[in-house]
This record gives sequence, structure tokens and C-alpha cells, in this order.
Amino acid sequence: MTRICPAYAVTILFLPLLPLLSAEPKLSSPGLPEWQKGQQALLEGQTEQAIAAFQQSLKQDPDLVRNHLSLAAAYLAQGQEEKAAEQLEHYLNKQPDHYVVRGEYAELLLRLGRLEAAREQFERFEADIQDHETLARQHLVHCHSRLVEIAQRLEDDYAVHLHRGIALYWLARRRAELTDAGDELSSEGLLCQSASEFVLARRERPDEARPCWYLHEVWSQLAQCQPATRWLRAADEAAPFSYLTPAEQRRLHLACRRHAEDGCRK
Repeated sequence: MTRICPAYAVTILFLPLLPLLSAEPKLSSPGLPEWQKGQQALLEGQTEQAIAAFQQSLKQDPDLVRNHLSLAAAYLAQGQEEKAAEQLEHYLNKQPDHYVVRGEYAELLLRLGRLEAAREQFERFEADIQDHETLARQHLVHCHSRLVEIAQRLEDDYAVHLHRGIALYWLARRRAELTDAGDELSSEGLLCQSASEFVLARRERPDEARPCWYLHEVWSQLAQCQPATRWLRAADEAAPFSYLTPAEQRRLHLACRRHAEDGCRK
């Protein structure tokens, strides 16, 4: 079997995080020299020396939090995933808006079999990136596919149908942007499949707003006014008593306001 060197392992396992690892930290930090020493050791595959340097850097400046990210990369290179997860948790506690790191943390928790914790992180990742169009289009299909996997392992039928439906919905939106999708299922076909999943989720939990909201979105995408309006009203009625992400709450409010304004014009 070919042996993978630690530096190459870091690149493979932590590729989405490399821009953060190489970003320049605050120049006034007393921990900067040790952090830089650790970075060089990590790139040379000297993970023990790198870990010692990052730990020393944290002692000198506990606020130089990128040390936690660097430590996670070093522990991953050694195959110590539990320790890497602990460092990512420390990092995200102080840098909660680094969304891509949260996605990687969720993936790591899933690999470790920590299903509830992984689900919590994937759900937060989803909620965080919904208002960031580029990130949403890049990550939401995969994120909801992971949430389907977790729900299946936890035997949560509602979540299976909900997240499969949302994954199909976002896949349909991506497909609609392609000029030539070949023989692949059309955007309209994917939207119809997603609608079927949302109906099944609605049957599992009739009081939840999210299936209704996405049914409104699906039928709106398909230019079907009557079912879109019906599901908009159902989502609005259920919203005060169930969960929607902040982005979904805002979009529901705007959709209801537009619908009311359109009604006044008629």
C-alpha cells in the first residue's frame, strides 16, 4: 500500500480550509513566530513539532485562534480525528461565521458517528449560508444529502423526506441554470419529485411550516399560482408554532406581503 505523507494528507483532508490556514494573522500577536514555525513544520510533514509550536503559540496568545484550525489540520494528518474535532469546536466558538469550517466540522462529526452533533452542525451550516447565494448553490444539495443520511440512520422519517425534498429543490434550481443538461432529469421533473417528498414530510408532521413553505416555492417555480398560494397560506399559519430558518422566515414574510399587495391591486 502506498504511504501518504502527512503534508499531503493535510492538503486532501483540509483543502477547503487552506486559505484560512495561510491567511496572515494579526501582526501584533506575540504568538505569531511560533504559529509560523508550526505552519512550516506542518507543511514539511513534521506534525509533532507543528503541534508543539501551535500549543506554545496559544500559550503566548490565546486569542490567536487560527492555532486551533492549524492544530485540527495537524491532528487530522496524524489520524486523530477526535482531537481534530475538539480543536474545530474551539475555533468555531470564537469564529462562528466561518461557514466552510463549520461544514467541514459537520463532516468530521459524521465520520466519527456523532450523529446528533453532526446534524446540529449541518443544520446550522444550512441556516448560515442560505442568504449567501454562491455558498448556497455550492453546498446546500450536499448539506441536505448528508442530513438525509443522518435522518435515515436515526430513523427520522420526517427529516428524511424534508431534506431529500430540499436537496432536490436546490438541485432543480442548479439544473435550471444549465443550457444543456443532456439526458439528465429536467428541472421541472426534479421539482415534481421534491414536491412529492414535501407532501410525505407534511403527512409525517402536519403542523410543521417548512414542508408548506417549500411546496409554495416549488409551485411558484413551476408557475402554478393556485397551489403556490394555498401552501403559502399554510406555511404562514404554521410558522408561529414551528421551525423555519431565519432566511426562510424573512422570505415567507416577504412572500405574504407581496401576495397581500397583489390582492389589493386586483
